[in-house]
Amino acid sequence: MSAGVGNGNGGAPHSHRPLGILAALPQELGDLIEAMRAESGVRTITHGQRDYHLGTVHGAPCVVTLARVGKVAAAATVSALIHAFDVDAVVFTGVAGGVGAEVRVGDIVVADALLQHDLDASPLFPRFEVPLLGVSRFAADVALADQLAAACERFVAEAGAASAARFGTREPRVHRGLIISGDQFVASAAGVEALRAALPDALAVEMEGAAIAQVCHEYGVPCAVVRTISDTADDHAPASFVSFLTEIAGVYSNAILTRFLDTRGAAL
Repeated sequence: MSAGVGNGNGGAPHSHRPLGILAALPQELGDLIEAMRAESGVRTITHGQRDYHLGTVHGAPCVVTLARVGKVAAAATVSALIHAFDVDAVVFTGVAGGVGAEVRVGDIVVADALLQHDLDASPLFPRFEVPLLGVSRFAADVALADQLAAACERFVAEAGAASAARFGTREPRVHRGLIISGDQFVASAAGVEALRAALPDALAVEMEGAAIAQVCHEYGVPCAVVRTISDTADDHAPASFVSFLTEIAGVYSNAILTRFLDTRGAAL
């Protein structure tokens, strides 16, 4: 697919090309592939040591796959979605550590922009800037992010209280803003404070989103990222992350993606 495909502003009507949906870990996809299998059947293609699952789910044609963990893995996966599967847009779902002062475990963050917090080619280039691109923050597609945020708000309104009671968390809140990515699992109070000092507006930290956003930026493909907060990226993060991933992540992903895809499928 040429760099000109995808207008990047979400303003055009949906095409019948598939939506690419990614997560780093299987639990973050919930039962999306099973829902696809029940609705349309699944055709699985192995490409670059990844399985890409093609079908229709909630009325929307999709290619669903695991990006695996880290920026290189994520970039390789989204490149394949663009070139081998000709996706119309890309959505990444998963969990993240909370960085913003108002962000708590169980909250949901939809990215307005994404940045690589561990990228530093200074003094040749400004810290965080991607060399030769002149960009440090990659904007999420506005229309796609708005649709994801609306799905998150519907989930909170319809099931947030029940989910909070079930899992012993506060009722989730939806945030919009900066998500930062790096090839490290942030798991210390000092690490969180360093990120807050360097990037005061960061809401969440994870390991894939900004790489996906960069690739989509370079090829003109709309993308959006939604993250549920599994931990606060401090010393308790490893235990909190594992517990949240196992018990909660799939439930939240299912709820959000179902609402998002229902709207998208109805528009086709």
